[in-house]
Amino acid sequence: MIDWFTGIVGYSGELLKLNKVCELTPVGEILWTSERKLQVRGSYDASVQLGRSVATDEMIIASRKYDLECMPVCLVLSGNPSKFLQGHNVFGPPVASLAPVVQAVIRGLPGEIRPGDADSELWPALHRSRVDITTSVDLKSHNLVHEWLRTAGSSSRSRHGRALISGDTVYWGKSSRRWTMKAYCKFCELREHGPGDLALRNMLMEYCQGQLRIELTLRGPELKKRGTLDESLIWEFFKRIGVSVMKTSLSGSQIKTELPMIVQFTLSRWMGGEDVRHSLPKSTFFRHRRRILDELGLDISSKYEKKSAEAVVFDLEYLKSHEIKLLPSQLQGLLFKSGPAPTFPAH
Repeated sequence: MIDWFTGIVGYSGELLKLNKVCELTPVGEILWTSERKLQVRGSYDASVQLGRSVATDEMIIASRKYDLECMPVCLVLSGNPSKFLQGHNVFGPPVASLAPVVQAVIRGLPGEIRPGDADSELWPALHRSRVDITTSVDLKSHNLVHEWLRTAGSSSRSRHGRALISGDTVYWGKSSRRWTMKAYCKFCELREHGPGDLALRNMLMEYCQGQLRIELTLRGPELKKRGTLDESLIWEFFKRIGVSVMKTSLSGSQIKTELPMIVQFTLSRWMGGEDVRHSLPKSTFFRHRRRILDELGLDISSKYEKKSAEAVVFDLEYLKSHEIKLLPSQLQGLLFKSGPAPTFPAH
């Protein structure tokens, strides 16, 4: 589902009445001014932010090529469209429906700020600065969700470095300008930050029991080279993360790997409980640690925990095969259903 959108939308931003901040000289001359964004609350508790910007060159070219709505002064939209349209983000419209979902958000704005061209038959041109895509995996048990998170948090890394842990959430590439991924327990999030309607919250929490939420954030540099998005991108980027629960295969106490025999021997000593930091020459230890970390996502500088290595049942293929794709019929009424979406190639 789509969980966040920040970008420029081709509808007119002329009607917005925005506050401004400015810097004044001691004699009152204005050095610069900047418009603030306007926070707009929808029918539910969720809100989005609106601003104003000129259309980008790419938007103008796309509008001519595909016959899209694109005014000279456009809206800037930032927020969670799923929450805005349906009051929750436990499930929601697919990211491939980004254009009709954004269109529905704009059409749902209060009349005094709703753009006059919001009812145009044309799709709006979009410039995407940030898009969050999420999926949920059914691990069958609340405890297993937290076991997976503990394992991934202690033995995983991406090209950005080791995973970061904040509370019960595991992050990869948290400060990256291109993409970020995180995983967390949706049940726990709902318990802390669920809808105000208690009956709705309890219904959603019951549905979320045992679900692992995985969320991919794509930013401008990564979005620029992509056309229509879909949820399979989560698994494309997930492959870039080195996590022991995805890359190891255990048979008894043996790990199947392509590591050189001398490095495998170091690994087996570590798995046997030996502190190899002090039993190997320093240069050898760091060389072997790097090979093992890159290959398996296991860090021999920390204490070996047998429990985490045995969690290999949750490998990538397992997660993909347990991805939740069908919504129970009793929850269909809580889902915003968008119309058909246009498809566009990358810029």
